[in-house]
Amino acid sequence: MLPIDGLSTQAQGVIDAIVGTFQCSRDMVVASLFAVAGTAVGKRLVIDDGKYQNYPCLWICNIAPSGSNKSTPMRFLLQPLKDRDAYNYGIYREKLKLYKAAGDDKAEKPVFNQFLVSDSTPEARNQVLSVNPNGVLLYRDELKGMIDDFGRYNRSGELSQLLSIYDSDNIIVNRKSDDTLLIEKPFMSILGSIQPSVLNETFGNELMMGNGFVQRWLFCFPDSVPPAMYSDEVIPSSVANDWRSFIYNLLMFDFSAEGGKLYLRSEAKKVYIEYYNKLQLKKVDTDDYMAAVCSKLQIYVIRWAGIAHILGRNPYSVDISPEEMEYSCRCMDYFIGCAEKVYQILRSGKNRPEAKPMGNEEMVARLYFTNKPKNQRAFADALGVSQPYIAKCLKKYSRLSGYRLSSNESVDIEEDNK
Repeated sequence: MLPIDGLSTQAQGVIDAIVGTFQCSRDMVVASLFAVAGTAVGKRLVIDDGKYQNYPCLWICNIAPSGSNKSTPMRFLLQPLKDRDAYNYGIYREKLKLYKAAGDDKAEKPVFNQFLVSDSTPEARNQVLSVNPNGVLLYRDELKGMIDDFGRYNRSGELSQLLSIYDSDNIIVNRKSDDTLLIEKPFMSILGSIQPSVLNETFGNELMMGNGFVQRWLFCFPDSVPPAMYSDEVIPSSVANDWRSFIYNLLMFDFSAEGGKLYLRSEAKKVYIEYYNKLQLKKVDTDDYMAAVCSKLQIYVIRWAGIAHILGRNPYSVDISPEEMEYSCRCMDYFIGCAEKVYQILRSGKNRPEAKPMGNEEMVARLYFTNKPKNQRAFADALGVSQPYIAKCLKKYSRLSGYRLSSNESVDIEEDNK
């Protein structure tokens, strides 16, 4: 189970209230909460470990069967960002109205400052990222739909763009009909859910597993999710207000006053180095897929620690504490276990031969060789087909009889040949 002891009392209270009200998995609530908090911070705060710099960007996939109440907790946690988007959209519409009324082509066109993206094409997503430099969160209740859409755009390089977004690498988009678009250090967290029954067909694509796309996800896969019974209980208004105020304060907080950096150093850095080396040793004893998972967790452990610091007991400090780093390491151990569960499902899907429907000719051949009738003609009459058709089926599927026919050979008796 994902631990919560490294978080503030207020954050733990929000988590406990959601779990108690919706009777859902605590793991999925914690993972979703981290994704939302990281998005509220965005690129205004970078986590500096002395060698690399990371933004608090997470790709979270909650896995549970249908009816496990995956969606309602996510929607509750996302509500403050939805409310802010609605407010910003009203401002954008007013500015756009004034812009059009002015008729000044040289004036800068207003943009919609948003935090959430749901269903969008790669082109639209790139446009959103270009005008929202602080970053966005891509939310899809059912991630299967989003992943299935990726296949439509593979030729346009969408998958490689997503890998660049995860790594915050600059993206340059060149299109004949539009101006060149430069997206500097893109930030896009992803949050959604999926059912275990469709894991393999969604994430089992050879390309996605081979290029590291699947390994970049933090899969939240609880061992068991009890069914939610009917209850009239609702989230207390005090808890909802606390969460809304917390997110709004994050959106308004001026991280630049402290340099816009959160540092991993001193004793906390030692904890990280120890965990990093632990994962390095784990890579030696595993295959390429899980070795790639360990490599991504060496990055995620820093991102997670940065968000844990924001959700912790001393969020205004510029240093991640050793306790917060140790807490993040324990959370990564949970995600390693979930990644291994997912990998087992994906591997079992590869080993299982695809079931193909049996055609009429194969069915005829199987019936013949199984029942061994006296002759082809009688067998053909029983099925209401011609004897040459039976001969064709037997020749095509001669492997079912244990030997292969030549082009002028029949399987039946001399009377049939006449």
